[in-house]
Amino acid sequence: MKLIGEKSLSTILNKLLLVGSVIQVLYLVYLIFGFIVAYYNLYQKTQYFSNTFKTGNFNNGVDKTASDPLNFQFNMPLSDAVIKGDYTLYTFISIIFFIGFYSIFTFYLFRIFKGMSSEILFNTKVIRHLRQFALFNIAFIPIYSTILFFMDKSVYNIDPMFILLHLTIGVIILFIIEFFKKGYELQLENDLTI
Repeated sequence: MKLIGEKSLSTILNKLLLVGSVIQVLYLVYLIFGFIVAYYNLYQKTQYFSNTFKTGNFNNGVDKTASDPLNFQFNMPLSDAVIKGDYTLYTFISIIFFIGFYSIFTFYLFRIFKGMSSEILFNTKVIRHLRQFALFNIAFIPIYSTILFFMDKSVYNIDPMFILLHLTIGVIILFIIEFFKKGYELQLENDLTI
């Protein structure tokens, strides 16, 4: 099986990445909806979807003090999976940031592989999507560091390997862009000579 072009591995990957991106967005919307319902139930003393979106003490009988944050427990649809965590604004922001980032990350990969699925590989769309993807990964680093710093009030919880991974992805993609630009120029010259 060929790697690029029509009916290739890149065609299969772009379809899988689109499905993955849609699932991530649906997951994010579900969690945001859960936080909103839990907040409304907590402060309005209502019971909407109370079996699905719960807040309280889920530490198996360990008494919480007044200064401890509430916990949340959301049941995942179509499975027995449960998501648990501290019910705080920082948790909400980090969920939106990380799941949102990786759904956009997956969507950019989908667009890149979709461009590589066409017969004309070296085109301006693929180059533009690669550039946006590289800048997106590089811009992730200061945003990620800032959010973690304000959440933990410390720089010690910022994972340097995580930063290095996205910086490396961004820099490698910038080099790949240069190869695509050269390929595009050669393709244009070849089209003009024919």
